[in-house]
Amino acid sequence: MVDRDGHIAFIGHPSELDDVLPKVLNGSWRSSDEAKAVDIGRIASNQRTARKISVTKPIYAKLQPAMQAEDWTAALSAMEEGLALMPDYIGFRETHVDLLLHKLRDMQTGLPAMRQLVEDAIDKKFEAVSWMVMALNQLFDPTTDNSHLPSAERFAMGKELSDQILTLSPPQSDGPLKFIWYVPLAQSYFECGKNVRAIELIEVALKSLDFREPCRTTSNGTTLIAPSPGQLHR
Repeated sequence: MVDRDGHIAFIGHPSELDDVLPKVLNGSWRSSDEAKAVDIGRIASNQRTARKISVTKPIYAKLQPAMQAEDWTAALSAMEEGLALMPDYIGFRETHVDLLLHKLRDMQTGLPAMRQLVEDAIDKKFEAVSWMVMALNQLFDPTTDNSHLPSAERFAMGKELSDQILTLSPPQSDGPLKFIWYVPLAQSYFECGKNVRAIELIEVALKSLDFREPCRTTSNGTTLIAPSPGQLHR
């Protein structure tokens, strides 16, 4: 946003304009502490993004050809290299566990890594429901053969994750993201034999699609677009 004097007064997401625009128009914004704080936050965010790209790009350059060649050992080596640099990057954590559990089927290393992922996801709570959903998918994705995973540990971890997700996002609460969160949640209940509860959760997921706006924007500027119920069914 450019102010009356031709200076750049604000760089940010349009959702923030309701608060910023009146202050830009009356001339109080550009020199305010609030404006300085917004600039500092934007610069810091850009620096974090730049660092993430600088680290992840060469790691994925090694990972992708290894995955295409089904060279799981080389792929795991790339992920271990990435995790040494960015231990809390969700993309690396997800691929690392998937390689150990589902590609290499290394239970001795994979199960402790999975348990740690579950603990970390739960510890992050509101910051990482997406982590919990990702972890549930590693355990209950119906397109993946999970028959080699120890049932007792698999269901125990699934219950921990499911309970936490339902605590943070109960069925009676609002939120369009239930169409993402509740599908693996329902799958975990289904595999535990709780079919009625699984159907209830799927119905909540479908109902969450019935809101007026087709998308919403998160605080970090990410736009989330909801699929149609037909897409979800497919």
